[in-house]
Amino acid sequence: MKKILVFVFLLVGLTAGAQSFESTFVQTKTLTLTGKKIVSEGAITYTAPDNLALIYSKPDGDYFIVDGPFLRFDLRGNALDVNTDKNKSVRLQRNAILYGIQGKYDDIAKEMEADCTVSSVKGGKHVVIKVRKPAPKGYTGMELDYNAKGRITRMVLEEAGGISTEYLVK
Repeated sequence: MKKILVFVFLLVGLTAGAQSFESTFVQTKTLTLTGKKIVSEGAITYTAPDNLALIYSKPDGDYFIVDGPFLRFDLRGNALDVNTDKNKSVRLQRNAILYGIQGKYDDIAKEMEADCTVSSVKGGKHVVIKVRKPAPKGYTGMELDYNAKGRITRMVLEEAGGISTEYLVK
């Protein structure tokens, strides 16, 4: 059933609009306290304005899907299916990732009450977002790299509690 659900969301995302991209990604989650790294990989599909699917091949069966206001994921057995219009903390997570892919880093900074620094680098932009007053749960900062065409190539999410998750998008 899970694979059918994932396929349906991918199909919706692929047919929903003209602005889209498909690629692969590698995710590295680092537990700062222990230095332990957990590496995952998969395919990413984005369709404007708000359909995003990260379908993991390693570990197989995991997914992270944004479908309009809904965030659905199953990551290593931790499942969630929520309407983010009714849940602020999950909405912030959804929007940080979705807006990061869209290149809306100013919107991320505004929602997270954060400072945003944008630097031009060879072949694109580097963005650093730092939350002014981090909550006990949630993101404390982000780093975003975009190529010359404005497409995301790297996203780092820093969480309270010393967890850093890096996505490298091919």
